[in-house]
Amino acid sequence: MGTSTSRHGDLSNNEYLTQFYGPDPILIENPFWDKFLAFSISPPATGSDHRTLDTKLRPCYEVLTVNNLKTGNFGTLLKVFLKKTRELLSSTETDNTQLSWQTYNALFVIRCVTKYLVETYNEEEILQQFEANPAVQSSAVTSEETVSNLDSFIDALIEIVVDVPLKDFTYILHLEAINSLLVLLSIQMFSTQPAEKLLVYRSLMQGRNSIHSPLLMKTLLQHFIQQTKVPPGFLNHDGQGGSIVLGLASGLWSIVTLGYGRSNETDELQMAIEAATTPEERQKAREALHSRAPLAGQSLLLLLVLVNHCTSEKGPLENPYRQALFSFSAAQKDDDGMTSAPTNAASTFKLDTGALYSALCHVPNSDQTTLLLYMLLHRNQQFRTYVISRSDIEQLLVPILRTLYHAPDSNSHHIYMSLIVILILSEDDLFTKTVHDVMLKGVSWYTERAISEISLGGLLILVIIRSIQYNMLKMRDKYLHSNCLAALANMSGQFRCLHPYVSQRIVSLFETLARKYMRLEERIKLAQTLPKPNSLPVDTKVNVDGQVSSIEKSTTSLEQRETQTADVAPDLAQDLSVLQEVLRMVLEIINSGLSHQLQHNPNLLYTLLYKRSVFEPFRTHPAFEDIINNIDAVINYFTSKLEQGSSDLGENEVLATIQHGALKWPRERLKKFPDLKFKYVEEDKPEEFFIPYVWSLVVHNSGLYWSVNNLKMFVADGDILAL
Repeated sequence: MGTSTSRHGDLSNNEYLTQFYGPDPILIENPFWDKFLAFSISPPATGSDHRTLDTKLRPCYEVLTVNNLKTGNFGTLLKVFLKKTRELLSSTETDNTQLSWQTYNALFVIRCVTKYLVETYNEEEILQQFEANPAVQSSAVTSEETVSNLDSFIDALIEIVVDVPLKDFTYILHLEAINSLLVLLSIQMFSTQPAEKLLVYRSLMQGRNSIHSPLLMKTLLQHFIQQTKVPPGFLNHDGQGGSIVLGLASGLWSIVTLGYGRSNETDELQMAIEAATTPEERQKAREALHSRAPLAGQSLLLLLVLVNHCTSEKGPLENPYRQALFSFSAAQKDDDGMTSAPTNAASTFKLDTGALYSALCHVPNSDQTTLLLYMLLHRNQQFRTYVISRSDIEQLLVPILRTLYHAPDSNSHHIYMSLIVILILSEDDLFTKTVHDVMLKGVSWYTERAISEISLGGLLILVIIRSIQYNMLKMRDKYLHSNCLAALANMSGQFRCLHPYVSQRIVSLFETLARKYMRLEERIKLAQTLPKPNSLPVDTKVNVDGQVSSIEKSTTSLEQRETQTADVAPDLAQDLSVLQEVLRMVLEIINSGLSHQLQHNPNLLYTLLYKRSVFEPFRTHPAFEDIINNIDAVINYFTSKLEQGSSDLGENEVLATIQHGALKWPRERLKKFPDLKFKYVEEDKPEEFFIPYVWSLVVHNSGLYWSVNNLKMFVADGDILAL
């Protein structure tokens, strides 16, 4: 390191780096630090690049952690960083690019060392490294003697994010501060203790650092909203050319962008995502888009980490970041169109909800954006009300539906969260009504059938039904089934003007489930009619000498069959019970649509008449007959209307007869059932799902690398987190 450009291969031989991790303490007044921090390094652009850098620096880390307990050089570097941060806070208006560069360099080194400590040591040992003091004390007077280095470091990182203006020359510093917070918080991945017992989380959740929680959450959301691109002129991928900082560090702005940034425009990358035909193409396009605005992506990841730890209402720590996110309100515009800034000590903050809504609509759908949307809809009532009141709700909903349609290309967590978002929205009557008023044209990604025009509500029904069928074939997740059916049930009372194909798919869903139910019933009956072992004919063999053989073998076979029958029967019975509930729910959904919107659904009535035979096997079934009676009443009424006319009616004539008959339909013929209303309720101990899920998103999407050797955390499906 120093004033020359460093390469990964020669880092261990760098004289300044050797002196830093060596056995001699370096006091804070020593000119060494300015020279040490005037370096350039080939940028780690990907997780693989970070891994290569870690491998090269590991011998240095190992020596540093031994010597640092005596030299305190790491703690001194922290103090140098804190000093430069204070200077930067008062000098950014003068565009002091050199100071910003040196502050970034100091933070980059600290983050690299910290990540090694987090991966290798327990919390107590990490704290020892942070707080180690040199044997020879500095003569400089500091005002932070009573505050730990770790607390001061965390405080400085937050101050950079919330107080340092985002300019071209501070962009990379903001990015590095957020990366450093992610690295500190990643101690959760390497510990079996809950977050509220870890020092980093306690420091963030309470005391001086928690005061900034509203401003920090607002800043992270603003970064996500603004999607600020890497500043122009900061890219230098080949490491050659001039620098904008005093002619030093020819590759500086290659470092500061960490290899991020491309020449393509964001809208082109969004189009590439839309046009992608394979999961690999779609993922590459998303990564390219993320690289256009890395600060936005990292900000969202940090927000998700902060909000999803220390969530228990009965826990020892309250999470101020969670409270801030769930309680912010819409900002009021001043006469000049600018948004008023909140008071620093406010318990909440105001935000341009229109801009946030637009970002959620137009940033390509991903696990991270869906998870943020879920948390806002589930917990922030004001934002939820705002979303539902939007007249362009299709902008938000269609990308989610496309994700569900391409379920094989997404992970199960993303599918699950997308369905929960739809379920939460479906709880509102205004939403369930509005979606049938919004007409869509040319939904090109829906390829099962060409549909020139369809309502948003119709498309929503089609995609949910497809999700149910996909789950039946692939995932077999009862919770996913429940969420899909609950969303359809919530919407059923507002089914209006359903497209013919949508009507066909609703009845076809019942038909498919009915066939599956009847096959399962037959299997159970067959299992129950198998003879018991003592009544089975013994499969014996007689040899030429008249001796009986193979009796023992036959007995064993009978015992195995008895055990298998005993094991299979309860499983089949349980499957039948679940399927019976699902069938009942589908019938209730159809009945609800008929009870509330019969006059507005001629295509559904047409399909029921055409497919009336599928209900025949269930007319006398005790679990279904009450609902079937209602559907039969409708079918019989319209059948009689059709029989009164010509025997040779075309489709248009049938529909006209149905529409005319619907005007005279006597509603009292239908038995009244309770309205179908379901509400999403979060599972007990949600952190058991969300914490591993969030960290899997950080590992796979942050561009950082963590060693898997000492990981203690697993993702929700049991796989070890790994790149």
